[in-house]
Amino acid sequence: MLPRRTARVLAAVLTSAALVAAPLRSDALGTGSAVTLTAQGKTIPAPKDYFGFAMGTTGRLAGFDRIKQYFRLVADRSDRVEYSIADTTTLGNEYPVIFVSAPENLRDLDRIVRDNRRLADPGVSEQEARRLSERSKPVYLIEGTLHSTEVGNTQALVDIVHRFATEKSDYTDTVLKNAVLMVIPSGNPDGQHLVVDHFNKTAGTAYNRVYPDLYHKYVGHDNNRDWFMFSQRETRTRVRLEQTYRPVAGHYMHQAGTGGPRLWTPPYDEPLGNGVDPITIQSANTQGQVAARALTAENKKGVGSDDAYGIFWNADVMGYSTFLGTSLFLTEIASARDLAYPFTSADGKPLGPRNKTIRMLQPYDQNTWTLEQIVAYAKTAAYAGIENVAKNPESWLYNNLYQVTRNNAALPDVEPGTPEAYVVPAGQRDPFAVYELMKLLEFGRVEIDQARTAFTAGGKNHPAGSYVLRTRQPLGRWIHQLLQKDVYPEQAARKCADCPLIMPYSETTDNAALLLGVDAVPVEKAFSAPLQRVQRVVPQPARMPAAPRGAYLVAPESYGVAHVLSRLQKANVPVFRAGEEFEAAGRTFAPGTVVVPPTPAARQTLQDVSAATGLPVHGADAMPKVDGFTLKPGTRVGLIRGANNMPGGWMTWMLDQYGIDYKVVGADDYADLDGRYDTVVLADGVSKDTIVKGLDPAKNPPQFAWARGVGEEGWKALGDFVKGGGNLVAVGSGSETARQLLDLPVENATPTDTAKFNVPGALLRASYKPDVPAAWGMPKEWPVWFNRDAAYRVTGDAEVASAYPEGDLLASGYGRGTEALGGLANVVSFEVGEGSATLAGSEITFRSWPRATWPIVVNSIYQGPSEPSRRG
Repeated sequence: MLPRRTARVLAAVLTSAALVAAPLRSDALGTGSAVTLTAQGKTIPAPKDYFGFAMGTTGRLAGFDRIKQYFRLVADRSDRVEYSIADTTTLGNEYPVIFVSAPENLRDLDRIVRDNRRLADPGVSEQEARRLSERSKPVYLIEGTLHSTEVGNTQALVDIVHRFATEKSDYTDTVLKNAVLMVIPSGNPDGQHLVVDHFNKTAGTAYNRVYPDLYHKYVGHDNNRDWFMFSQRETRTRVRLEQTYRPVAGHYMHQAGTGGPRLWTPPYDEPLGNGVDPITIQSANTQGQVAARALTAENKKGVGSDDAYGIFWNADVMGYSTFLGTSLFLTEIASARDLAYPFTSADGKPLGPRNKTIRMLQPYDQNTWTLEQIVAYAKTAAYAGIENVAKNPESWLYNNLYQVTRNNAALPDVEPGTPEAYVVPAGQRDPFAVYELMKLLEFGRVEIDQARTAFTAGGKNHPAGSYVLRTRQPLGRWIHQLLQKDVYPEQAARKCADCPLIMPYSETTDNAALLLGVDAVPVEKAFSAPLQRVQRVVPQPARMPAAPRGAYLVAPESYGVAHVLSRLQKANVPVFRAGEEFEAAGRTFAPGTVVVPPTPAARQTLQDVSAATGLPVHGADAMPKVDGFTLKPGTRVGLIRGANNMPGGWMTWMLDQYGIDYKVVGADDYADLDGRYDTVVLADGVSKDTIVKGLDPAKNPPQFAWARGVGEEGWKALGDFVKGGGNLVAVGSGSETARQLLDLPVENATPTDTAKFNVPGALLRASYKPDVPAAWGMPKEWPVWFNRDAAYRVTGDAEVASAYPEGDLLASGYGRGTEALGGLANVVSFEVGEGSATLAGSEITFRSWPRATWPIVVNSIYQGPSEPSRRG
């Protein structure tokens, strides 16, 4: 049972939202095998006695269920610890969070939370902020295994919680008195169950010990690339915790490859965006140096900093909490072999960088690295970071909560050149995209205003109902980060004038408006307008017409049409899509318009979708006379995603979100593809080897037999499926796989000389032909996602739906030599025997971000199996 106080606060979560002396050694009191007697007279077993082995023991990993049981026991027997369930996960597991502090702080946690959130209110006076900083306590967030194969960190957190629950020392007294630890033992509990349980079950077998598939149902390792779209349940859970408890520092414990530093810690590398308050960066860098000092004092060698992890350019990786004032303290510890076994260098030389530099004062001098060392390094870094905050609580509270928020609320003054506001005009072509953008900002607790009447700003007229997002507000930096046109700082992102340009750790743009297909207009100077605060974002009101005699009509311009098509299919409503422009109901409808009979089932379905998306439904008193295509009822969709392929995982998320009836194609399906599927989708990342070789059944348990290789016979069967009448839709690198499979008349003409051409994740200008089925509903021009993708020169019969225009194509981010793509095709459709294939050379589904181009996938899925027909 949850403590009442914690339950109240977590209910709000689910409904909202200087160098110091080195700490005690990580193997100090509290981590041995002795049983500790608490103040309540109850015994708390040491981890070694409870689990039967010490955390970090070679070849031994504590399962997450057992870890949760241990934390519950500790919380039950120690008045310094409270155990709570913040949420359930995608797969239905518990998402636990543990609070550790002095008993009086835990009893007073509600007030501490209120004080800290009050500190983050820009209306607070400096005098009040000083008073609150003196009486409150900073919350220190520490999280393990967001990436589930980085197992050492959750194991280390077992020892960390035990130490603070049991040890009596000057160090623990200082921490417990002056701070509240908020411990998330795993940022991806599902993955801990999958990865560690698999490791333990395969002990003593011939199977590989490392889980072979995605360790998050949808996104795998990409679950740390979801900090502005907030698409995944676990992302939203952690963000709500951060919004509620307002941690001043967040220690995100990660592991890296085997060949880098034994532990990397801030300072961070370039580039630096203009969206982050310098206080949070400076504080994070200090945390890193404090940790490095503590590790050095304990003779833990191989600690590096700088020259890596330039994560402060985009919100997708730096994290939403940075904009709340949380200093992001990242540690990346070298991994072991097969999760928990010693890794030894092949050449017998010491592991990691060997040059002694200011960035690595003590290179590692051994050729072996163990799980025990991972756990030990993790604990030392954690104890140092925690102590630094606990010894300076008032400074952290005042600076990271009050000062950062105050700076945000005066952003145009703090960062000259920042617009006063962004206006999202009413009446845009895709009301569902506007709704999704506003819901994203609403979840981020942005102050959203809406115009009661028309107004003028920045020399432009905007209609009533337009949204106004002022940058003078607590989340002003985040708004600007997500809506500005990104211009990569080519001079600043170099260590010297002649040094190579440093690319960011992640992509070069996160322009949410362009990704979703929304116009967001920056307004440089202050203006007045008749605004009202939006209390709750709702879809644009869209009235259903009276029951028409001819047909219901839904225009194709919104990516929300995917909901229309999938829901109509599930309701067994016949669906016709116009193949040309036509006039009806007093307006002009574009090719791709959805035309359905005026049945009760159609009306109910369209009414439900319209209410949820804001898409207007029109009624025609006569069936339009127009050529087009009738969709195949119950279109059967198969997805080839491959094991442990993140783009394939994102594709499953997208298909699920839009209700498209699909199944993942398994190895057994290749014997009868045409009997099972009408359309097969090839996700980005699927190669010929993915299909032909797949997972080795001898090295993986039977549950992964679906991903085994199907050999050349299966490869041929996929080609025969298309030639015999099937439909193939390929995205990103999957398009090259489809080209190879079907010998299609295109060639990849993307330049390969990165000195002349380099687009590492940016938005490029693209043109579309909305009369071509794959591009139905697309505007004539809109940016497309591009990340070193294929661009095609067409050499035979094909229908080009999207291409790159001439000139500089960069719309947002970084791109060198983009003019080389001018005239090349991106989206191309082919007739292949009796079937069809559509290729999208760029990854237009990248992490679900570029939803403006989602109609291309949906159009292609349903169009291939459709039949030409005429209405009216």
